[in-house]
Amino acid sequence: MSNTKKAKKKIKPVSERYTLTNIFVNLFLLVMFAVFPLFVNLTFDAGFPFIHFDRGYYAIRHQKYYFLMVLSAAAVIAEVMLVLTRSSQAQKDDNPKTRPLLADMSFTDYAMLAFVLACAVSTVLSEHIEMAFFGEVTIAGASHGRNNGLLLMLMYAAVYFMITRCWKYKEYVFVGLAVTSGIVSLLAVLNTYYIDPLNMFALFENDEKVFNDFLTTIGNKNMFSSHLCVTLPVVVTMFVHSENKLFRAIYLCAAALGGMAFVACDSDSAVLGLGVFSAVFAVVYARRLRRLKRFLLTLTVLLGSVKLLGLITAAGASHKKLEAIPYKLMTADAAYLVLAFLAVLTVVLYLLDYKMPDRVLPRAVPVVLGSLLGLAALGGLGTVIYFTAIDTKADLGELDRTLRFSDSWGTHRGFMWNKALEEFGRLNFVQKLFGTGPETFYYTFSPHFAELYDRFGDGSTDAAHNEYINYLLNIGIVGLAAYLTLAGSVLARAFKAAKHNPVTLVFASAVVAYLAQAVVNIALPIATPLFFIFAALCEAGARTVFNKKEETA
Repeated sequence: MSNTKKAKKKIKPVSERYTLTNIFVNLFLLVMFAVFPLFVNLTFDAGFPFIHFDRGYYAIRHQKYYFLMVLSAAAVIAEVMLVLTRSSQAQKDDNPKTRPLLADMSFTDYAMLAFVLACAVSTVLSEHIEMAFFGEVTIAGASHGRNNGLLLMLMYAAVYFMITRCWKYKEYVFVGLAVTSGIVSLLAVLNTYYIDPLNMFALFENDEKVFNDFLTTIGNKNMFSSHLCVTLPVVVTMFVHSENKLFRAIYLCAAALGGMAFVACDSDSAVLGLGVFSAVFAVVYARRLRRLKRFLLTLTVLLGSVKLLGLITAAGASHKKLEAIPYKLMTADAAYLVLAFLAVLTVVLYLLDYKMPDRVLPRAVPVVLGSLLGLAALGGLGTVIYFTAIDTKADLGELDRTLRFSDSWGTHRGFMWNKALEEFGRLNFVQKLFGTGPETFYYTFSPHFAELYDRFGDGSTDAAHNEYINYLLNIGIVGLAAYLTLAGSVLARAFKAAKHNPVTLVFASAVVAYLAQAVVNIALPIATPLFFIFAALCEAGARTVFNKKEETA
């Protein structure tokens, strides 16, 4: 009898065990991080080996969407079956304090439910229910929409609750992300220099737009930019927090390749996403020398790889036309001064940490640094406002597309934003609250198609190229407010929990960068699923801290 009691005491509580439910979630994450980005279109035929990767970019978004939906549905169904078949009595015997998986609903959980509910109401009220539900329809033989319908939003919610209730941290999942991130980045660079190892461009040699704007296994350069803004911050912050030397080496290699891919993606949205991430996390890590030195080392390696690619180009390597800010950074001589400064500062911090290990700096350090970066951001915004509203005639040369907002700003994003907001003003009261339906921007913006074509050569568009404006029109003020509340709550809880569970900072880094690049980019079932996954991981990491505090209180 006494031996039985002793044995029971040695058994870990259910909440601390690594069970089959946890394993399934981590396998799902591993596939999403390591396989999903590499998945490309397949051809099935009678010729050996029967499956061929020779359709290149043909319908690549659709193929990734179907892959995502099938994988997510299988994972969620498997988890539900596991949870339902577990013996509740056995759980109570092992741990009388065990609570149902959907107990302890947090503010973030309610925000997620509010977001999905807003999408559902918007769909029901929509004049285009098919488009709103599926996220895509065929009109006159052409498909319109980006698959971001209610169906996908419901899947995001299911995955969110699966992860927040059943996840436990295992680093191999993020090593898998780093390896695949490095592969994808390398492919992007090779494609930019006209090397096509996967034969992705075979069907598109005469399609100049695909040939110039598509790369790696992600697709359009803006899609790849969005994906890079989610994965590269995770690689950087995992290097900061990991204590495994081999894993850190993998993260650093992936960061170096990511720096080169930053140039290859040729998108200013990457500058916005990764720039905001770098600024925010410089402040986050400013107090601890050990973290700050590693963070600056990765930034040094990133910039160093950018300049290395510049040397390769200067040596005569031929590449596709590049014109965005990352390319200008690669060719700018002043970047060498920034690189030298980062390198010297990194060495100094490593020496200081060696002399004073685990030193914590005064709180004034992040406050001052944050203030300086905030002033710099306000200065940049003020400059844009000045040249847009006051000095409208000064010749800014190549900087005109960056420093002066107009209809042609950002590859005519300015036109789409201005006209989209005009259309929002014309919506009735209910539509202002709940929008016209998820993914129905095509219909809302259709009155401006003729002008869009006459001025910029685009026959139509089904996205505002700004996720927040897109949500405002599609799911209204209520839907956008729920989305922003979800994002804000996720970050607030992650940063608050980081003192006891630092890995939440890794997940928060992806959320921060994604939210920043979303100002000029499109939500797609390629990078956006990773955003919702990392939002869920932020909440899951926070729950491990806050629930444990409640149990020990």
